[in-house]
Amino acid sequence: MKKFLDFISKIEVIIAIIVIVVIFVIWLILRKVQSNKYKKVLAELEVRYNQINSIPLAFKLNKAVAIARVDNVLLQNVALCKDDFDFATSNLKQISQTLADLEDALLIGKHKFVKNGLLDLESSIKLGEEQVGKLNAFLDEILEKETQQRAEVTELKDRFREIKNEANEKSHTLSYSWSTIEKNITNIENMFSSFEEWMYASDFEKSSLELINIKSSIAILEEIVKELPDLLQEATGVIPHMIDKVNENSARLTEKNVYLSHLNIDENVRVIMNSLRTDLDSLKKGDATNVKDHIEDYKSRLSLMLESLSNEEKSFDELSMLANNSGKLILEATTNSKYVKKQFEKSSVRFGLEGLDEEIKENDIKLEELDIKQKQVFEQIAKNELPATSVIAALKELYFDIEACNNSFISMRQKIDSAKSDEDRAKKQLLKLQLIMNEMQVKLRKHRLPSISSSYESDLIQGYEYINNIDNLIKETPLAVELLNVTLKDGIDFIYKLYNNVNNIVGMAIMVENTIVFGNKYRSTYPDIDSDLTRAELCFRNGEYTQALTIAIATIDKIHPGSYEKLVRSNGAHAS
Repeated sequence: MKKFLDFISKIEVIIAIIVIVVIFVIWLILRKVQSNKYKKVLAELEVRYNQINSIPLAFKLNKAVAIARVDNVLLQNVALCKDDFDFATSNLKQISQTLADLEDALLIGKHKFVKNGLLDLESSIKLGEEQVGKLNAFLDEILEKETQQRAEVTELKDRFREIKNEANEKSHTLSYSWSTIEKNITNIENMFSSFEEWMYASDFEKSSLELINIKSSIAILEEIVKELPDLLQEATGVIPHMIDKVNENSARLTEKNVYLSHLNIDENVRVIMNSLRTDLDSLKKGDATNVKDHIEDYKSRLSLMLESLSNEEKSFDELSMLANNSGKLILEATTNSKYVKKQFEKSSVRFGLEGLDEEIKENDIKLEELDIKQKQVFEQIAKNELPATSVIAALKELYFDIEACNNSFISMRQKIDSAKSDEDRAKKQLLKLQLIMNEMQVKLRKHRLPSISSSYESDLIQGYEYINNIDNLIKETPLAVELLNVTLKDGIDFIYKLYNNVNNIVGMAIMVENTIVFGNKYRSTYPDIDSDLTRAELCFRNGEYTQALTIAIATIDKIHPGSYEKLVRSNGAHAS
């Protein structure tokens, strides 16, 4: 024992033991690393195996076998495919067994066995991927029709479900055709069932034909569900309402005695109603073919009828109003014609209007013709054998002709009336001017002005000359209206101006007299006042009224500044 202790206590022995322990630990670590590496590789290979094994080759092969039963060409290829399937299945089983063995060996540390087994497993999985990949591609190609049809039928089922839901939402508006819609829905559901049966039997040709029928039926159902609500609303609501409106307006206008025979309203409405009944039968059966075009045509024709009825009514009302106005207008023209002829006989020579004679005769003849023509048109209107839209053109032309004829008579009447008016006005103005001249004479005599300037004397004479000239012009035949108007205007301007001047002179003379009378009381007291008033009197007697007033006012201002205002007011009272 002592020798053993002495032996192991030697430094060389201790170092050797440490080295052995280190080497053992390193070996364990390396074994662990190698084991982990093998586990990782094994896990990756297992994933690849699972990917291969997850492909449903057996299911696809069974489908392919079922399809091959109805396809002789495909039958031989599927038979060869079975051998490939057996090889692939056998390889997959071998791979599964190898995976299990390697996992067990790895657990008990048979790394060399695992290393060699992984190499074989890699080769087997690679072979399996190639076998399964080719076989899967071949089977997918065979099953492609089924896959496509499955995807297509799924899409059609979703579309059918949406259309059916939409139909249920619109069931109220589709109630008129609901039995047909339900029948179509049932037929489509039966088609889907037939499709599944053909698919189960793997008869893809017949299932494909069934898909075509399903598509067509769904398209028809979709068209019915989308278009029928609007078409039914038009066919059962809008069109009947328009028909009622046409019939109502036609009856009202007929009662109003409006001519409507040319529009053939009853016949056109009857044709539309018969055609509409046929369209409603089609809609009830879910057939909207051409119905939309028919409804648009009905609406267009009914709108045209309503417009035509409205035009006839407007024309009838306008015709009635125009006939009434034409009757009144021809009476007015006749009245004007009689007036013009009567006044022309009286005044043509007096006013120099002999030139109107030919114009009066022409318009009188034209008026007689228009009167006859109007009676003919009125007789045509009374018979009510033509539409108002046709008659109104002739009546409008007649109305404008009567209006033109009447305007000619009005123009002639205005000429005659204007000449008479000028004469009457001249006579009235002459009388006024005579009164004004007399008034001026009276004022001058009443206020006994001591003196009037020679210019006023000549102005008075000229005023009387104007009056004499105007009087002579009025008495002349034919009456020179233009010369009379010019002379009258000049006479009025001159005499009124003279009248204002005379009023001013008389007023001024009164002011001078009042001023002198007011200042007389101061003559004895103020010698200079007496002297100034004497000068004012001299100017007054000489007709120098402005100078006399200036001196008199200045004299009074010396005594009572501003007193002349009383004199002005007094003058105003006397002058009035």
